[in-house]
Amino acid sequence: MSSKRIRIKGIVQGVGFRPFVYRLADVLKIRGFVRNTTNGVEIEVEGKGSNLKKFIGLLEKKKPVAARIDKLLVEELPARGFRNFIIKESRIVKGFTQVSPDIATCRECLKEFVNLKDRRYRFPFINCTNCGPRYSIIIDTPYDRKRTTMNDFVMCERCELEFYKITNRRFHAQPDCCSICGPLFSLYKINGKKIETEGSIEETVRLLKKGEIVAIKGIGGFHIACDATNCQSVKRLRRLKNRPTKPFAIMIEKENLKKIVYVSLEERKLIESPVAPIMLLKKRRSVICEEVAPNNPYLGVMLPYTPVHYLLLEEIPHLVMTSGNIQDEPIVKDDQEVKEKLAKIVNYYLTHNRNIENRCDDSIGFYTPKKDFSIIRRSRGYVPAPLDLPFTVEPTLAVGPYLKNTFTLAHRKEAYISPHIGDLDNFETLNFFNEMVKKYKRWFKIEPKLIVHDLHPDYLSTKIALDMAKGERLKVKGVQHHIAHIVSCLGEHKIFDKAIGIAFDGTGYGLDGRIWGSEFFIGDLNGQKRAAHLEYLPLPGGEASIKKPYRIAIAYIHKLLGDRFLSDVVAQLMVHRSLSVVAPFMVPALEIETIKKIIDANYNLAYTSSMGRLFDCVSAMLGITKEITYEAEAAINLEYIAKKGINGHYPYKIEGGEEIIIYVSDILQGIIQDLKKNVSKDIISAKFHNTVVQFSLDIAKKLRKIYKVNKVCLSGGVFQNRYLLNLMIRKLESTGFKIYIHHKLPTNDGCISYGQVIYGNLIT
Repeated sequence: MSSKRIRIKGIVQGVGFRPFVYRLADVLKIRGFVRNTTNGVEIEVEGKGSNLKKFIGLLEKKKPVAARIDKLLVEELPARGFRNFIIKESRIVKGFTQVSPDIATCRECLKEFVNLKDRRYRFPFINCTNCGPRYSIIIDTPYDRKRTTMNDFVMCERCELEFYKITNRRFHAQPDCCSICGPLFSLYKINGKKIETEGSIEETVRLLKKGEIVAIKGIGGFHIACDATNCQSVKRLRRLKNRPTKPFAIMIEKENLKKIVYVSLEERKLIESPVAPIMLLKKRRSVICEEVAPNNPYLGVMLPYTPVHYLLLEEIPHLVMTSGNIQDEPIVKDDQEVKEKLAKIVNYYLTHNRNIENRCDDSIGFYTPKKDFSIIRRSRGYVPAPLDLPFTVEPTLAVGPYLKNTFTLAHRKEAYISPHIGDLDNFETLNFFNEMVKKYKRWFKIEPKLIVHDLHPDYLSTKIALDMAKGERLKVKGVQHHIAHIVSCLGEHKIFDKAIGIAFDGTGYGLDGRIWGSEFFIGDLNGQKRAAHLEYLPLPGGEASIKKPYRIAIAYIHKLLGDRFLSDVVAQLMVHRSLSVVAPFMVPALEIETIKKIIDANYNLAYTSSMGRLFDCVSAMLGITKEITYEAEAAINLEYIAKKGINGHYPYKIEGGEEIIIYVSDILQGIIQDLKKNVSKDIISAKFHNTVVQFSLDIAKKLRKIYKVNKVCLSGGVFQNRYLLNLMIRKLESTGFKIYIHHKLPTNDGCISYGQVIYGNLIT
């Protein structure tokens, strides 16, 4: 007989880990106990040496689907004299434990859900140790019912029997409940008046079928729902939500997937997994209204991941399910917020009386042709599971960027990245940021000694960092935006040697005080050197031009090609009104003259090397997008019209030695010449994309020759452009480069805080 103590760290709470250990010990005739602690799970066991060896091996091999073991430590103990195996009360000790993400309804629960003879038949809160809410209901750790919002619901006798019965799937399932003792759904008018009905979900279905728009409470917040085949409802939702063209996500049953979109085996596997993200999938012609994702080759699709979703989809198989928020604010999570924030959008809301402690948006992503997953928004299903760091860090809080904000709280080799916070430009988002920082510090027992921020002095995140550091006398460091991008990619892949980093995005404050956004770096985790970039070009009125790409087009053409050329183009407007080349100039002559004067006087100008702004310029030149209604709309629309199979590209100039500059005047001239020849916009778009890839390849080759490096990391929001990303990978790999892109982090600014942690701990 021998005795051992086993300590396990990872995602081992709220995923059925203790019941799994209990059953495994029972099968192998092992005595002892298992319990949750604030450090993870602690097990003490006693039995035959061969059985204990098998027991330890099976902990990893047979663990629950949603569990993750990061560290397993075993130590010898003297004989304990255990008589049986039990689950002990949780033990709160100094330290922390990881928190499980919310998990989609499992197959076993769904079988019960549709079984007429089961006592949880059609029960909208059915769950077990393998599925259901976790992160969204946790108040504190360790994870026990009394530390969740399920504490408000006392288990009935039958649920309690299940909870303590080892052979039951709900053995120690903390959110366990039934129709007798669990939460309830209710339907209200937006003024707060309850609709008295025996079936609030059934009544909601009736309203949706009539064309109503309804707010529906889920796991991490409210969705705004309508019938995705009712085009009038979708148009009305667009108008009320002030969202003219940005795509809506839809929810469908998995049986309908192939009717709506093209889906690969890998895509199907992920969308049906416990994570259940929104997947961007190529459209088929179907019953879905074009207004759901206008002029877009993709649909954002998710499958039902809570029981109530299955009930709604029974009679309305295609639902728009967009985040329940007003523009640029966090998703709403309680009834009062619905009445305050969504009153002008919905007439009804379907809610329940289980509180959402931690709001959380749906995660979004897509697969590349290499069958790699690229995540766009990391939230439900992923947070707050940590990511590994490439080396040990001191307790650090990295506050992230301004747009698509996430923060990262880190210590040792673990980085806890927040859910998607949003754009830090309003009071509500700031409150959400501060709320989650406090909770992360409490859950993971990390009190930062170092605060890291973006270099932009006017970012709210920078001001937050400086205030925190001053108030608590902490060390504070700034990290350049695009360096954080590249370092986050290096860190994610644990690359310690030097690599070429290509960072393409819209806006980032540069080391020289200008706006960067098309940057080539050489370096490693310890240091990054800027090696190449687009030439600096003027933004009249600064970032105000981002919402009006035609202003960027006028400014770039006037600056690079001269007033005479611009005047010639404007003159063509009177003769050739149908020519696409004049589309950006369909504005008052006075505005054109004002922009020209601003450029000539070099007044009120910001200068940028941004790739995002170059895409905006070309989109406006083609008459695709004059003004944007959501971030990167012009660039996205330019991507979507690009014709596949086009091999040509435009001429360009790259000059310089220590720092290479890409000059774009030849590119713009080439585009204009094609427009004059009536070359179609889809071909011009493809040639422009090809040009960006070609000059990137040329620069990468030059840097490889100079610095003897062969690895390339790609990061930045522009690499959400699938046409560009796929072509870039293919061209670079064909010439022998090893390419690294983000998989666990978004390539957009959602990765910045992770990179800030790494670089902030290395720079002096």
